[in-house]
Amino acid sequence: MDTGFILEQVKEMMPTSFSAQEEERYVAEKMLMRQFMLIKEQNQVPDHLSTRDMKAWLLAGRSFLEEFQEMVKVAEARKLVLAELAWIAARHLCVNQMEQELQEELEKEKRLSQQFGRKVTLEGLQMFLSTFHPKAEQVVRSFLGHLSNSLLSSCTGFHTSKRSKLALLIKLQQTTAPLVMQTVDTALEFLLCVSPVEVRPSHAEQPITSKNSSLASAGRTRAKAAGSQIGKQLADAVATCFCLNTCYSRAHLLCTCTSVAQNMVKAIYKRFVSRSKSFYLLDFDESFVTARQAVICAMDSMDGRERRTAISCPLSEQCSEIESMSSEMCHVTAEQTDDKNDKERMRSAPTFSRRLWKKMLCMSTEE
Repeated sequence: MDTGFILEQVKEMMPTSFSAQEEERYVAEKMLMRQFMLIKEQNQVPDHLSTRDMKAWLLAGRSFLEEFQEMVKVAEARKLVLAELAWIAARHLCVNQMEQELQEELEKEKRLSQQFGRKVTLEGLQMFLSTFHPKAEQVVRSFLGHLSNSLLSSCTGFHTSKRSKLALLIKLQQTTAPLVMQTVDTALEFLLCVSPVEVRPSHAEQPITSKNSSLASAGRTRAKAAGSQIGKQLADAVATCFCLNTCYSRAHLLCTCTSVAQNMVKAIYKRFVSRSKSFYLLDFDESFVTARQAVICAMDSMDGRERRTAISCPLSEQCSEIESMSSEMCHVTAEQTDDKNDKERMRSAPTFSRRLWKKMLCMSTEE
């Protein structure tokens, strides 16, 4: 029987082409690995256990023979071996990529936590952004409305009809409306992009006031850079309106848009800092709820296996030593028993001789 079905399943196990089922399994295993790495960081894992042991435990959780037991009975042996090798390679690839992803994510979470002055997870941050993004979009729309009115008043005069003004205003609004989400994303990208150089390693020694203001100070330093990029995006967009080209030079248009963009970014950052302080799920970690207990059980299993392996050899040596000591003790006891019997015989020999001598004397007297 052909093993093509197995190879198709192997393709769906690859990270670049996960099936729905394999992606679900990958997420579940990643949560287990994440909790193990977090517990390891907290020094709650025995020193002899490492991520290598956890990866081996995850790999042992699935068996090729169990997943394809019906095909194993009828498939050609040579093709079956090749399919199993491909399956094993895919499993190792997934687990290794999982470890690399988690190392990068945990490192990013450490930097974000230092920036926020509190515990932050990527999962919790995503939950916060899902609630913050609509509010930030409202801020952007408000500033874009001010920008459109400013540009409109600068390039029109009393001689311009209301109809022309309205047409130009609608044109500006239609031009800038698609940039709302992009503007928010760009502003947040600058705010949350934390490089290792920007984070001080002595975070634990910083006073609480410094911790609480770190996010606000980061927003102030990055608002200018974010505003410059957003201003360029806005200038490129509104420059498509023909009438603005006759009223504004390229440099003047860029300066106007950049000024509005920087004020817009400052407003976004101010609201971000304010709302993040009252959002209590920034440290939310689903793996703590769903995977921690399973990881503790897995550690007990791995630890027990390690101990049995470590104890088996010394125990056999101890048993052999005990056996040899027992034989020696038995030999010594036997020797002591023989010596005691000899002494008793020696003590009883004179008594027997005396009795025999008396009896001989009596016999001789009677004669």
